[in-house]
Parts: sequence; structure tokens; C-alpha cells
Amino acid sequence: MAKTVRRAPAKPAKPTPAKPPPTPLVEWLAAGVGLFLVVATILLIASEAFMADPSPPQVEVRALEIRSSGPGFLVVVEARNVGGSPAAGVLVEGELERGDAPPETAEASFDFIPDHSARRGGLFFETDPRQGRLSLRAKGYSEP
Repeated sequence: MAKTVRRAPAKPAKPTPAKPPPTPLVEWLAAGVGLFLVVATILLIASEAFMADPSPPQVEVRALEIRSSGPGFLVVVEARNVGGSPAAGVLVEGELERGDAPPETAEASFDFIPDHSARRGGLFFETDPRQGRLSLRAKGYSEP
């Protein structure tokens, strides 16, 4: 009697892992730009935190333009906070003096002026501010 020998099925040969293709240059560039942006953002935030100007708000007001507006005149003003802290509820007053006539005043309120920034608004007068002496000033603010 012949002996039957059972053979185990042949195992397929393990494929040799292929070497991955090299990382494209564009991918390296994108990673470098992303790393630069993250580091720059962290440095900017840290410098703002450690080198912030602790001075109080200092609001300077100037007239940018005078134009007719309906029955009166509009003085476009810029309120610039050159101080190191923000200011809220800034009240700006304009006073127009014309010879012997009583002075005419107008007010505008700015909700919020961050430090080292500016906001624009307007003051309405009944008479032409170019015909008199216009003075502008910030009257007060509150802490945000």
C-alpha cells in the first residue's frame, strides 16, 4: 500500500515591503510655512503680553472734513487713542465760537476705542464751522 502524503497548501511568499516614495518638496514647503506661522503667532502673543503699554487711555480728537448736511453742517472727526489701554463710552465735544454769538456745541459718543487705534464719527452744527473757531476735545471715558 502506498502511503498518501498530504501536503499543506503552499504559503504565498510575503511580499517585500516597497520603499515609500520620498516626500514631495511642496509638502515640505507647506509644513515649513505652517511651522513659521505657528511660531510667529506664539511670539507675537508673548511679546504683547510681556511688553504691553500699561498707560491709561489718551484720546486725541481732530476734524477730518466739514461738509453741508441737510439744514446744517457735519464735522467728521477722528478720535485716536494713543494710550496703552482701551477706552469705552468716549464722549467727544465740539465747540464753535463765532464772534459775539454764544458758542454752539455738539457731542458724539464712541462706544469703544482700543489702544493705539482710531474711530470716526460726526458732529452736527447749525452754522458753518469754517466761519468761526472750532475746538474739539474728549470729555471723558469709562473702563471697558
